[in-house]
Amino acid sequence: MGMKSFPRAVSEAMSATGSVVTCLPVKLESDAWETALFFRLMGPECKRDRHVFAKTSKPLPITLETDLLELQHASVVTIRAEVFTLPDDPLTAEILLTPGGARAHFDALKLLSEQQRLCWFFADEDFRVLHSQQNTLERDQHAGFDDLLRDAVRHDALIRSTSRYDAESALAEIAAHYELRTGFSHVPPGGAGTKTVQ
Repeated sequence: MGMKSFPRAVSEAMSATGSVVTCLPVKLESDAWETALFFRLMGPECKRDRHVFAKTSKPLPITLETDLLELQHASVVTIRAEVFTLPDDPLTAEILLTPGGARAHFDALKLLSEQQRLCWFFADEDFRVLHSQQNTLERDQHAGFDDLLRDAVRHDALIRSTSRYDAESALAEIAAHYELRTGFSHVPPGGAGTKTVQ
């Protein structure tokens, strides 16, 4: 976990899609793949968060919620994280995964249903790591991710049988809701769609 900057593949993927948060399989301390979450804290709206991350050496409280959206064109798994950098103003992000449309998204969820920990990395705009921590994944959390993936695969199989599968359209549908709620959208086409709302 002594990483000084994001792995090159992660920073390149985030730069290519414009993502500020992503969830990707990586190799960290061994040859085994594991899914990790990466936050790129950019702009003045994240200044206080960057300061907290740079000064803390202890794990911060984090909540993680997941959901499956069974849309007309594809299943979308949402991962919503709240990192309590400030008790009354947590850093909040949503990651959108289309396991039927992107192999990396499928693999990320599959690993989350099996791996023993979840690592978090928080970096500045130049991908330099300010803070990292890990949380143990319990058996019920493994089961939850496994159920999400199974239900998504089942839903997408039905859609594919009608030739209507389109992950891009499903992400665009969700992006429209973000525009209504926050006034701007950040769901890159074809990538791990992400949204940070502060």
